[in-house]
Amino acid sequence: MALRTPPSWLQNGTHPAENDRLTSTGVLWKSGGVADVGAMKVAQSATPGMSVQVALGHAIIAGTQSGNQGFYIAYNDAAATVAIATADPSLGRIDRICVVVQDSYYSGANNQVIFQAVTGTPNASPVPPAAPANAVTLAYVTVGAGVTSITNANIA
Repeated sequence: MALRTPPSWLQNGTHPAENDRLTSTGVLWKSGGVADVGAMKVAQSATPGMSVQVALGHAIIAGTQSGNQGFYIAYNDAAATVAIATADPSLGRIDRICVVVQDSYYSGANNQVIFQAVTGTPNASPVPPAAPANAVTLAYVTVGAGVTSITNANIA
């Protein structure tokens, strides 16, 4: 890469979005995560079932697909429901709830920010699955064998 300056500071300049992220990264953020205490808190659904609710709030998400990717900002303006996969009948598992940036410049995926439940592998001693690229983990959900609902006691 070459030396860069924020393109919005140059007259009639054009630029990739990566330049803006790198500029703000150097000035504002050094790490990712939720921006406020309680932001994007994960809790049981109002009527417990195989889903959880993610509260409103901001998250700062580090791009992990390139060393020059910078940080993204995500804002959830209302409670969002995230579905949890059906429980294994005989073994428990741990799922990971994340906010994920998909940036077509790096991955070919759609340009979007999503909540994602990463389903763990059922096991007698379950461990959380790996986080996807460009993600902030919001919670871990313990999904017991044969359960049909998730409560706050299952969310860490």
